Amino acid sequence: MQPLGSDPINAAQWRALDAIGKRWSPPHEDDWLLAIDDTDNLTSRGTGFLARQLALRMAEAGIAEVKAITRHQLLVDPRIPYTSHNSSACLVLPSIVDRQTIFDYTCRYLLEESAEGSDAGTVLVQRKDLPDVVQQFGRAAKEQVLTQADARKLIVGHKIDMAGLTGTHGGVIGALAAVGLNASGSDGRFLWLKQLRGMSAECWKAGALEQATGVTIQSKLGAEVVINAEDSIELGEWPRAVFLQGQATLLVEKVDEGDFNGWRAASKNYIKRF
Repeated sequence: MQPLGSDPINAAQWRALDAIGKRWSPPHEDDWLLAIDDTDNLTSRGTGFLARQLALRMAEAGIAEVKAITRHQLLVDPRIPYTSHNSSACLVLPSIVDRQTIFDYTCRYLLEESAEGSDAGTVLVQRKDLPDVVQQFGRAAKEQVLTQADARKLIVGHKIDMAGLTGTHGGVIGALAAVGLNASGSDGRFLWLKQLRGMSAECWKAGALEQATGVTIQSKLGAEVVINAEDSIELGEWPRAVFLQGQATLLVEKVDEGDFNGWRAASKNYIKRF
């Protein structure tokens, strides 16, 4: 197994989460979606790190299982206060002890771990209880300036737990958008998916890779391009799945160079578009 980057703290976190987290499986109505947003400042670790740490701590405490963490890009606009990219994170939990325990734990975690000057917010909802209007809210957050009032009005009458924890509480907007975008099954990329990042620089047969990780392998050119189970996949230095049509999807491109004829995971710059 190759090193997980140059940051030893980040690498240790990834390995620990790989060891205790659940293998990816497609969305299920009983999954719980737990989103956080606006937890950082310009000098702190980002929301992605805190989302992985939260998932790891809950798993270690035996109060939740995690099978994925997704990142969702929202509108970048000078009217919106954000740290660097205006993205939020959503944990996918196939099993929890009970909703109040998870919500209270997350609120305490964000109060303790969110950076000075942050405007942290969180949302918890079971997928089957998420109304379509929240998916619409998520899509709108990628194109429009929304307000806390918009978010708070939307959850009235629904089984959705939401709280602002620090600063202005503005993170509730991104957190609600994140659960809607995750529920759509076709937005964002995975901040954590069991095993995949640890396979960086390795070469696998397509069928074996799908079996090991649960990902779907798809050409950048579209699903109609055939990739056979025995085709070779070079994972490169930054293998990341994106969320497409309810599947954790590893996008690849055809390679025919020297002694290698197969597929290579799409570049970091390409995947960062998602």
